[in-house]
Amino acid sequence: MNIGLAGLPMSGKTTVFNMATRATAQVRDYIAQSDEINNGQIKVPDERIDKLTAIYKPKSTVYATVEFTDIPGVAKAQDGSSGASFAGKTLANIRICDALGLVIRVFGGETVPHVHDRVDPAADIEELSLEFVCADLALVQNKIERVNKEMKAGKKPELLKELELMEKLKTTLEAEKFISSLTLTSEEEALTRGFRFLTQKPMLAIGNCSDDQLKNSEDPFVKKFLTAAAARKWTTLLIAAKTEMEIASLSPEEESAFLQEYGISESSRSRLLHEAYRVLNYISFFTVGEDEVRAWPIQRGFNAQKAAGRIHSDIERGFIRAEVIAYEPFMTHNGNKAACKSAGQMRLEGKEYLVADGDIIEFRFNV
Repeated sequence: MNIGLAGLPMSGKTTVFNMATRATAQVRDYIAQSDEINNGQIKVPDERIDKLTAIYKPKSTVYATVEFTDIPGVAKAQDGSSGASFAGKTLANIRICDALGLVIRVFGGETVPHVHDRVDPAADIEELSLEFVCADLALVQNKIERVNKEMKAGKKPELLKELELMEKLKTTLEAEKFISSLTLTSEEEALTRGFRFLTQKPMLAIGNCSDDQLKNSEDPFVKKFLTAAAARKWTTLLIAAKTEMEIASLSPEEESAFLQEYGISESSRSRLLHEAYRVLNYISFFTVGEDEVRAWPIQRGFNAQKAAGRIHSDIERGFIRAEVIAYEPFMTHNGNKAACKSAGQMRLEGKEYLVADGDIIEFRFNV
C-alpha cells in the first residue's frame, strides 16, 4: 500500500511524512519546485497481532505496512501568474500511488510570501483538485487522438468501446469533476486501470493545523477545510503535524508515556495509518504459528483463493480448502485451535469464501 502525500508548498507535507514514518527528511521553507522524493514505510499498529504474538511467542512477528511518498508540491508559475502545476516526473510518482493524502494548510492566518497571499483551505483544495483534473484530461485527450488515428485503419469494436469511454471521461473532466464520481462498469474499470488516473484514486484530506485548532471545531479555518472536503465526499483527518512530528521522534516507550501523560488515547500517526487502511478498503487476515505470526493486508472482497495468493502463488494455484477461525472466538478459547474446533468455531471454506477482517487462516493446497 502506497499513500502519496501531495499539496501546495508550505502545507507541511514533509512534516506529515516525518510524523507518519518516523523519518527525518529535511523540512525547509519555500524553495522553487524540485524533483526530490521522500519514501518511507511504517508498521500498522494492530492489537490483535500483539495478542496473537503473546500466545504463540513466535520467532518472527510481521505487521501490515503502509508506504508513504512525500511528493514535491505544486509550484506557482515563475512569472508570477496564477498558474500552478506538477512537474512531469512528479506526476509519474503520484500516479503509481494507491491513494492520495492531500495535505492542506489550516494553521495560521498569516500570509506566506511567494506562495499565497492568503491561508484558505477551501481554495487550496480547489487548486489541487483542478490540477489533478487537468493532468487526467491531458491523458484522456492524448488517448482519444491515438484511438482516432488507429480507427482510420478500420473501426474495430474494441477501439469503439475505448473511444466511447474516453469521450465520457473527457466530458466529466471538462466539467471539472473527478472520474471517481462516475459509475463505471467492470469492463470500463478494467480499461481505465492502466492509466492510473489521479481523479480516480481514493482521497484522504489531511488538515495540517495548530494544537489549538485541533481542539476547536469552530475555528474558521478548520470549518473551511472540513466543509470543502465534505463537499467532495472525502475522508478528513485533522493533525497538528509539527507537534506530532516531535512526538514521533521519541522512542516508542517515551511516546507512550507522553501520550498517557496528556490523556491522548491514540497518536495522529496511528490514526493516519488506520484511516489510510480504511480509505483503501483494506482488511487483514492472519497466519499464526511458532515460527511466525503475520498480518496479510488484502482489499475487502478478496475470496479465499485470491487471498492465498498474497502468501504465495503456488498456494493460490493449488488451493484446496481454507481452515478459518474468526479472531474473537479464537481469543475466547485462548488460541486453542482444538477447543475452537470442538466449539464449532473452525470452518472449512472453499475458494469463493469472502475473507473477513481478522480471520485466522490455514490454507490447504497441493501443487
